[in-house]
Amino acid sequence: MVDNFFILISFLGSEPTYIFLITLLYWNIDKRFGFRLATLFLTSMAFNGLLKDLFNIPRPIGQPGVRSLYLSSAAGSSFPSGHSQGVATFYPYIWNRWRSQKRWLGIGVFMILGVGFSRLYLGVHWPGDVLGGYLIGALMVFGFQRLDERVLKLQISLRLKLSLTIILPLLFLLIYHTRQGFQMVGFVSGFTSGYFLEDYYLDYRERTRIVVSLSKTLLGLCVLGIWVWLWHPFTLSYSWIYLPVLASGGLWTSFGAPYTFRRLKWESPLEEERTSSLGITR
Repeated sequence: MVDNFFILISFLGSEPTYIFLITLLYWNIDKRFGFRLATLFLTSMAFNGLLKDLFNIPRPIGQPGVRSLYLSSAAGSSFPSGHSQGVATFYPYIWNRWRSQKRWLGIGVFMILGVGFSRLYLGVHWPGDVLGGYLIGALMVFGFQRLDERVLKLQISLRLKLSLTIILPLLFLLIYHTRQGFQMVGFVSGFTSGYFLEDYYLDYRERTRIVVSLSKTLLGLCVLGIWVWLWHPFTLSYSWIYLPVLASGGLWTSFGAPYTFRRLKWESPLEEERTSSLGITR
């Protein structure tokens, strides 16, 4: 029973949970915040993979006296813990957005401490891996907030934005050309390009009632999941295929899905439409 509890906590600190939460935010609550959160989180995880390869510290798996469980979540080297860095990146940035809502603080503290301890309980990380993940995640949030205040608010052309979303991730791929590198670079390139296209051409209005929001999330994730699943046999043999597959998946997430929601009329009305329906004239 205890084993299953910590496996569940560890799973809640893995990629499927973050994909669900980020898409939920982007499609239904605050697309600009969702974009920034996704950019920060994906950058942090890409940096985590780079550090794992750089330090190449073995995990405690197989060490005398260590019982290791949930080995499917223990790919790659040990330091820093990706799960710990992920929660230390994701939830503090959420706190900063909804400071007045104390429940996010409670959820975040529980997840940060719970996920970190679960990695130790499951015997897949050393204590230093978890503490290192916490520290790097916190530094990533601090650095991103400073960058956001200066760089991300600059007024630059759409063409330059699109160029940077392709060139910068590909430059990172020259350093980190692994399976995870192809995954991260592919999705980041597609997602950021789609966001800038959506902001320029579509201006999707994300806030809707709960039933519509659930429908959007279900449809959007199903399409994304089926697309990645169709290419899975090929990506097992050729890691580079992740690049176009996940670039398309990222483009669907930030542009294709909002466009589809608009066509299906799963979108909140324009302010002018709201005032007109209420009989208000300006």
